[in-house]
Amino acid sequence: MTSLDLRSAPPELGPLEGGAAPRGGKRVVRVAAAVVALLVALSVYVVVDVGSDLRSARAVLSGSARGLDESRIEAARDDLRDAVAGLGSLPARALGLVPVAAQNLDAVRASARAAIPVLERALGLESRIDDIQRAGLLEDGAIDVAQLATLEAPLRAEADALARLENELREHRSGWLLPPLWHELDEQLGRVDDLERSAAGAAEAVRLAPALLGGDGPRSYLVLIVNNAELRGAGGILSGIGEVTVSDGRLELGRFQHYKTLADEEPFRPVPAPADFRSHFGRYRAHTTRWVATSSSPDVPDVSVVARRLYELTAGRATDGTIVVDPRGLQAMVPRDTRIEVPRTDTVVTRGRLADYVYSQAYEDLAEDQTKRRDSLIVVGQGAFEAIVGGGLRLHEAWPRIGAAAVGGHIRFLPARADERRVFDALGVTGELGAPESDAALVTVQNYGGTKLDFWARRSVEHRCDLAGGVADCGTEVTIANRTPAGLPEFVTQYRPYGLFKNYVEVYVPADARPTGVQVDGEPAGAFTEREDGFRAIGVYVEIPRGQETVVSVGYELPLESDEYSLEVIPQPLARDAQLEVALGVPPGWTVEGDGELDDGVLRFSGDLDGRMEWRAGPREAGGLTGLWDALVGFWREPLL
Repeated sequence: MTSLDLRSAPPELGPLEGGAAPRGGKRVVRVAAAVVALLVALSVYVVVDVGSDLRSARAVLSGSARGLDESRIEAARDDLRDAVAGLGSLPARALGLVPVAAQNLDAVRASARAAIPVLERALGLESRIDDIQRAGLLEDGAIDVAQLATLEAPLRAEADALARLENELREHRSGWLLPPLWHELDEQLGRVDDLERSAAGAAEAVRLAPALLGGDGPRSYLVLIVNNAELRGAGGILSGIGEVTVSDGRLELGRFQHYKTLADEEPFRPVPAPADFRSHFGRYRAHTTRWVATSSSPDVPDVSVVARRLYELTAGRATDGTIVVDPRGLQAMVPRDTRIEVPRTDTVVTRGRLADYVYSQAYEDLAEDQTKRRDSLIVVGQGAFEAIVGGGLRLHEAWPRIGAAAVGGHIRFLPARADERRVFDALGVTGELGAPESDAALVTVQNYGGTKLDFWARRSVEHRCDLAGGVADCGTEVTIANRTPAGLPEFVTQYRPYGLFKNYVEVYVPADARPTGVQVDGEPAGAFTEREDGFRAIGVYVEIPRGQETVVSVGYELPLESDEYSLEVIPQPLARDAQLEVALGVPPGWTVEGDGELDDGVLRFSGDLDGRMEWRAGPREAGGLTGLWDALVGFWREPLL
């Protein structure tokens, strides 16, 4: 084997005299420096010129759809047009001749161009809503079905534009993309997919509207008014029962009454109920003419089925679906100028005070007269529906509130026909529990004491999950704080000691999860388990004295059958929204879609639990430059020992 003699290098590659570079070398260095300087200058120019427009448009596209208005949509569209023009400028075209820069600019240009029609279709939808608003959608108790039907075309146009944008985002994710751009496209893909499904679902709902509003014959809907001041799984205890009939868009309110008007004395008569509903809540006789426990299940479609059967048995009338609403939902639906006079009192309930009146003030004003109190709550419920029917529906003014209330579970609409209900299931307004795709968290409270103290509860939910080795190590923890004030009427508090919470707390985990422990205030606790849809409900009974708090935690292991994980957190509708914290530890090379910040391998989120929330995690699909970057970052962060 010969060794390399470093002293016998070819003459033309010998050492340079005096350590100086030859003139040709200097020229190469100067040219390279000039090229680099030119590229930097071009990059800076393009980024400064285009970047602010893209950031402005992104702020609108990434925000809440419920908060958009015409001026913001127009501004975002104009910003995108300016950005596309900037990306077609001479400096951008020059920069586009450079490998890597070309692919990145092309991806930005294509996604920006595809986003412009999305905003233009949104403006068309806004214009149609304006036209409907001027013509009047709900006047003198009748919905203009023909006007409503005109929303289908712009909704489908918006869904199509979003689908095209989604396709552009997917097609332009290449291995040449730099990591920040790849991650941005990845994030926008998730949001655009959600928006496309929402727009398509809304178009389907509008298509069904004529039939739902009695165009093919009268439809009658059972109305269940629940009160979250005394909690049940579906949100609150059943208080009022009513009926709304609609024929060719004309609404007619039937009688609203307290549930006790329809309830039997013992022995209570049962009605057929879904098997898991009967198994889980049969101990409360929730499927009988006792009525008071009908809303015990968080699976609202089961509640709807049982309630409609009970109503047919006790009132003698079949219905075509169910509307389940709580005081927050009523408050969202009534017109701004609503004024409901409570009989035999000096109280006038306005929109801004409706929920608090039902949750608290009614009990304080009428504490000594149970009949008056029940009557007042029914009057408020029926008065709210009368205001909705007779007051006119102002879409722009009402829709953000109604949408937020529906997302939070304060308004649920469940057509009886399976094909119609599937459309509203997809929109997330039926309260369908279903089966989780992977991981899920739901915490419910059943008020065991008959108090009206849940208005004074403060709840926080924490969900953590460490994803490694094919098994997710997860846990859900709920803290319930008793903030009952002094001086409440005896009917509200019911018994001594004053202000005591008696709660049956259930933590819902996926049915295939393996529980690893249940604790109350850090101590092991016995628990009851029940199956409901695709969940296992793990329940413990707790008593929480006034001014104190209790922590219930459930740990479990969840098999990950593929290299993917998803989490859905479902709220129980409350008088005051729970606080949510999520911490997901993901392996190196994984990405997470959903709200929060990913830092050092842990996704953290903290905020209000005011609607269903979802996260998805899995190995990053990125190859090329982004994949190489992720691999280097993963290697750098890997512990040495």
